[in-house]
Amino acid sequence: MHDDDRLLREQLRGADPAHNLAPLSPTWLDHRMEQIMTEQTTTAPAVPARSARRTWVPIVGVAAALAIAAAVALPLALGGTPTVEQLAQPTGGDLASGSCMVVSAEGLLMNEQAFAARVLTVEGDVVTLEVTERFAGEVADRVEVPQVDAADGDFSGVPFEVGESYLVAATDGQIAGCGLSGTDSADLRAVYDAAFAG
Repeated sequence: MHDDDRLLREQLRGADPAHNLAPLSPTWLDHRMEQIMTEQTTTAPAVPARSARRTWVPIVGVAAALAIAAAVALPLALGGTPTVEQLAQPTGGDLASGSCMVVSAEGLLMNEQAFAARVLTVEGDVVTLEVTERFAGEVADRVEVPQVDAADGDFSGVPFEVGESYLVAATDGQIAGCGLSGTDSADLRAVYDAAFAG
């Protein structure tokens, strides 16, 4: 994926007016679908043959746009609550002992999970990440991790900021430290692209 593609996806997500809304309940959706199906339809007045061809194209265009919108919105609405999993911050043992290896594609491939995410909230010491891209392993829609205090920590953990994007690798429920997880920068993105290309 190119940087332009990633920026476009972030712009589209940011422009979505409903990205923070909770999904509609299945009960409400069932009720509304029943209402739509039982409403009386009215017939349109007859159109003279000469102008029928001109009005047909806009009607098809509107119908196609509505079908596309429904195809996008309905799975989101019926999808229910997003899945959530918890990950722990790295313990700092490798960094404290000075045994971190150079950040590389090979180092990333040793992890069970790898994903890109954007920080939705930081509430107290709990960070909620919205997963935007999955590179390896099964990853929930949202991931919760403890926040680290950058001033007091040993720099092995990842301090998260609301609205920022991150690349995260993890194994056995713990985020990979030593630079394998961090802000979605061009340098770290290049390592992820090299590890998970194709």
